Amino acid sequence: MPRRLIHPSELQVGQPLPCDAYDGKGTLLLREGHVITSGGQIEKLMRQALMADTLPDDAAKEAAARPSPLSFVLSARQRLQALFIAPSPSDFPAELSRVVGMVRRACRMNADVALASILMCRDGPYTIRHAVNVAIACQVTGPAVKLAPAELAATVAAALTMNIGMFELQQELHALDGPLTDAQQAAVRGHCERSVAMLRGRGVTDALWLEIVQDHHERPDGSGYPAGKAGDAIGLPAQLLSLADVYCARVSCRDSRPAMLPNVALRWLFLNEGVAVNEHLAALFIRTLGVYPPGTGVRLRNGSIAVVTQRGATGHMPKVASITTHDGLRIGMPIRRRGDESAHAVSEVVDLDDLQLAVGMEALWGADGAA
Repeated sequence: MPRRLIHPSELQVGQPLPCDAYDGKGTLLLREGHVITSGGQIEKLMRQALMADTLPDDAAKEAAARPSPLSFVLSARQRLQALFIAPSPSDFPAELSRVVGMVRRACRMNADVALASILMCRDGPYTIRHAVNVAIACQVTGPAVKLAPAELAATVAAALTMNIGMFELQQELHALDGPLTDAQQAAVRGHCERSVAMLRGRGVTDALWLEIVQDHHERPDGSGYPAGKAGDAIGLPAQLLSLADVYCARVSCRDSRPAMLPNVALRWLFLNEGVAVNEHLAALFIRTLGVYPPGTGVRLRNGSIAVVTQRGATGHMPKVASITTHDGLRIGMPIRRRGDESAHAVSEVVDLDDLQLAVGMEALWGADGAA
């Protein structure tokens, strides 16, 4: 009999289970009809159990009718690409605002799924994928750095459009294996101003949005471009966008190098290695994403390989789902673990591609991870 992850709507204190509940090894945990007696029992089932057969009709209809957080992320990518390649979009600011809304809704529905898509959804053009990834990182971290609502909305819009002035060149550079030519370097150095000019030409009049795009490559020590601004001359939204831009670029693979492991990319931000950043802002950014961001492949202390599914109360103790047994055998369906249990604590970060242990987001997050 096929089994699936539990849908939250099926578990209520005082109500019977709709079908049998098994763990990832096929061991029966509770029989159909067992009356749930406590919230702790629900938490345990959500963490460990699979359910037999299919969703109840009402829950299945509800899940099918409700777009998932991941579907909003993927739709944002599609709409952004269509908007960028359109020769003369009729109302660029309004269309871009709709893409902003998709990103923000995905993050509000399930920020962990949205963050995991940065690491786990690598299909499609890099230029578009990177823009949406950076927008997600800004949306999730913006409240932690105390951005006002209008500032956060402008930052997400700027993230989506920061590289519109080098849309085609960015894809070329992503595949480049070797140093940039003088012409390419000049184009990169000029893309902030060119992006602002293109946005104005497409009807964007939001001064903050344009300022963030203009300044997202400025650096606190004055080493950035195009104006060499330093310190407080660079607005907080632009500094946040800069952090998100660097992080998302480092965790994406290129033809010339593999993707950096997310914990390493975050450590580089904190240590200011390779790019000057605001240290206080970097610490807040890392604290919000977690030392092990959702979607990170990890080895647990018991030896099993798992994927981080939820940021924990502290960055060092996330919730995870095992995809192998302790001796390396692949599990058919991920088993949810608690990172605060010693055997299931993270011992190291691993590259799931190197281990040939790819796993779909729906298997890890259920309906929220369905495309």
